[in-house]
Amino acid sequence: MKTYPFKFLDSYERKDRKVFFGRDEEIRSLYEMVFQSSVVLVYGASGTGKTSLINCGLAGEFQPHDWLALMVRRGSDINRSLEAALEQAGGKVDPDAVESKWLDEWEEEPSAPSVALTSIAKSIKAVYRKSFRPVYLIFDQFEELFILGTAAEQQEFIETLKGILQSGLPVKVLLSIREEYLGHLFEFERAIPQLLRKKLRVEPMNLAKVKDVVTGVAAHEDSNVSIKAGEEDAVAEAIFQKIKGDKKSLTIQLPFLQVFLDKLYLNITGDRSREAAAEFSLEKVREMGQIGDILSNFLEEQVAEISSGLKQQHPQLHPELTWKILSPFATLEGTKDPITKKELLDRLPNLDPSMVEDVVDAFSNSRLLRFNENTGTYEISHDSLAKPIAEKRSVEETALLEVKRLIKSQIGVKKEAREYFSEKQLVYIEPYLDKFKQTEEERDWIERSREFLRAEKQREAKQKYDDLVKSKKSMFLKIAVGVFVVLAGLFIFIAFRAQRNALAAQQAAISAESANATSTELLNEVLGSSGEKYENLTNEEIQAIIHREKTYPLDSLIEVRASVSPSNAGGNNRNYTMWLDFPLLRKDEIKEVHYNFCEGFIDQKRISNDPSSSFSIGYLGYGYCPEMKIDIVRFQGDTIHRYFSFEDYFRENPPTD
Repeated sequence: MKTYPFKFLDSYERKDRKVFFGRDEEIRSLYEMVFQSSVVLVYGASGTGKTSLINCGLAGEFQPHDWLALMVRRGSDINRSLEAALEQAGGKVDPDAVESKWLDEWEEEPSAPSVALTSIAKSIKAVYRKSFRPVYLIFDQFEELFILGTAAEQQEFIETLKGILQSGLPVKVLLSIREEYLGHLFEFERAIPQLLRKKLRVEPMNLAKVKDVVTGVAAHEDSNVSIKAGEEDAVAEAIFQKIKGDKKSLTIQLPFLQVFLDKLYLNITGDRSREAAAEFSLEKVREMGQIGDILSNFLEEQVAEISSGLKQQHPQLHPELTWKILSPFATLEGTKDPITKKELLDRLPNLDPSMVEDVVDAFSNSRLLRFNENTGTYEISHDSLAKPIAEKRSVEETALLEVKRLIKSQIGVKKEAREYFSEKQLVYIEPYLDKFKQTEEERDWIERSREFLRAEKQREAKQKYDDLVKSKKSMFLKIAVGVFVVLAGLFIFIAFRAQRNALAAQQAAISAESANATSTELLNEVLGSSGEKYENLTNEEIQAIIHREKTYPLDSLIEVRASVSPSNAGGNNRNYTMWLDFPLLRKDEIKEVHYNFCEGFIDQKRISNDPSSSFSIGYLGYGYCPEMKIDIVRFQGDTIHRYFSFEDYFRENPPTD
């Protein structure tokens, strides 16, 4: 029975060797390198097929008894992942075991100096004794160690790698890394000079390689894809040109080719089971139209399809929310970030867990997410998809990820070498702390940093006072600085939160009167428009609210409000007033607001240049849409989206008699 030959975004494996075309030169070079060095580096741009080259191309050159490949991904820690991979392969060794009790005498060389094996090296030896095959440790997507790992984790792995290479065991190490992260290997090369001696760059696909892939697959006897007789080269060249588009490049990315071939097959057959036979022809390729950014368009289609498919089950789900659920699977740099469902739910604490799980399952069914049973994590099916996902993030989402990374990197250092968060760092992370769950250790270190900063500021204030006393300044200055020492202890918690005004009280002379004047000014700034909001609150509570409204991300401060219009009385009118509730202090950040209505409303679209203005909405009595999209356009360029449910509002606020 003929089978579908394309892998979509999955990598090729040893069993796919017969349909793996276009990499013969790289396979030969890599095969030679592994016999010339105990460590080989494979690098290239994202989407060039590094994993397939090793797992399929190189693996296919070995007989089964000459190759025992252990694929290692970082997971949560590359050192623990390596230990788990070796243990699963039969390399579990009792840490208390005595070396001489399990080494054969004939393996010892009396003339050679003995090398004490590390625990990892002992595990490798146990694996080799069990299989009697050379062990190939393949560290795939090695850049994850630098993107997600800590300095301590990296240093531990350097020592582990040194121990492996010094052991003299029949083991080879292959490191697969994106080329833009080669510079991160500097410390590794200092410790392991042979690290970069044998390296292979995997090039993108040129026209000749694309022809090899397309014509080779179509000619294979087990393939259910063929090419119209006499059009083989023309079809391959047309596919290459379609993907390349207007770019002045001589190459294309492999994932683009994989997605295009899959879409071409589906356009011809319509068979999502991919069992039907398909004949590629020049005419069918031309029917594909303008391709544009294949991966971004493909993602847009999948997000729209999944959002629509789950809308009935989760009415609140819309494409922007679906993108938000997909966002945690990509790092800030646009690479894959494998996470468990629990970690995903922790990163999206304000979303319905059942909705998040249904979206993840839908992405898994569409092969955009892949589940790893060994680690219990989900990840994007290909690194090249991570970049367009990262580009979809809002400014606030990106800032939140930066805060998480800052905290993680600080906590990742051993306690004895760890530094407290600086004042600038605390000011930066403060607005985001209620948007994600921190570990107990992270919360503790943030609080310790606050206490340290508070003590430092009080010490500085005291020193300032002592210096002024010694310099015999006027009695007024002595009293004023004394007041400042007291205020520093009372208001430091508020002071370090203010992003631009943090610790502004570091003036040589400050008085209680000026502090009161500042409070009065702040109160006057807000009480004019929404005084009822601050009734029965203390000055400190009001200052905390003002601080939040001034410094927190605007996205977290905006809500849609509405009120029933008096014209509803005595009839079935659906008239009401609506407006945006947001801090008026931030009004100058918003350029305009777009209210998008639909059939059944007097206005189909309303654009307001004054975000604080309210207006009346009239429903004509037919075809109202369940949900209205509101686009809040900011001057800095990004747009904040809000959704207002008419159905919910009308149900909760029925017409009055």
